[in-house]
Amino acid sequence: MNRSTEHAKFLPRWVTQFLTTNRFLTVIVCLGILVTLASGAAFAASQARAQAACELPAGNSAKIATAKLIIEYNATNDDMGVHGAFDDHGWSKLCVFDPNGKLVLQVKPRSQLQDLTIAGIFFESREPPIADFPFAALKARFPEGKYQVRALKYDGTGLKGAATFTHNVPAKPNVISPTEGAVVPRKGLDIVWEPVTRTIEGKPVTISGYEVIITKVNHDDPNGFSRPVFDVHVPPDRNRLSVSVEFLEPATDYELEVLALEESGNQTIHVGSFRTK
Repeated sequence: MNRSTEHAKFLPRWVTQFLTTNRFLTVIVCLGILVTLASGAAFAASQARAQAACELPAGNSAKIATAKLIIEYNATNDDMGVHGAFDDHGWSKLCVFDPNGKLVLQVKPRSQLQDLTIAGIFFESREPPIADFPFAALKARFPEGKYQVRALKYDGTGLKGAATFTHNVPAKPNVISPTEGAVVPRKGLDIVWEPVTRTIEGKPVTISGYEVIITKVNHDDPNGFSRPVFDVHVPPDRNRLSVSVEFLEPATDYELEVLALEESGNQTIHVGSFRTK
């Protein structure tokens, strides 16, 4: 029995018959199998190296103070991405693994920053349009579950924790008032929106609150954070917020964002604008 036939005996009969009469295809199939096995072995080796690089010192590890991983959906621009936040009292290395044990994120400051360490990070992934990167693709890349966190503290001890990640993305919080592009008075301005009760897939959703952000559009402070921003969180049973007259300037353009916040942290944004008289 030649080698091709010997390998083929482990395959279904119709495949064996096909391969024994198509020697060239047999070679191609065998090469494909070898490449697949080699790729799998390389991936397994890389994951093993990642696990080893993220090992913590022996002994008890404290729980990391903040570990969050969420989905943000901009319903107005129809784009979506992943946000993360990891915070504690100084760490020199941090790793995040998905529920299947695959390394998702590794942060390791260098040089003088390594000595000083990092107290916390917040990141936003790129947010491609849904037409280019559908929700189904994001769900496949980021499965639901516990994303394990391991970090090395500034004092050489370990930190552990987990970020709960779900696919429960709220539907859009439709803004009733002010309407898009409206010219509004500075006094007595109320932001009003429709309550959100479903996810973008039509499933029931538990809203933990809403956030209203009003930002002055034209402001020049390239090296600072002095842009006027009105940012308020309200309980989930509210759908109206009065804006302080002290914040608003006359004849000024503002961007308006209303966010629906779901209990696992996922959030959906309505973006609009208005101008004061």
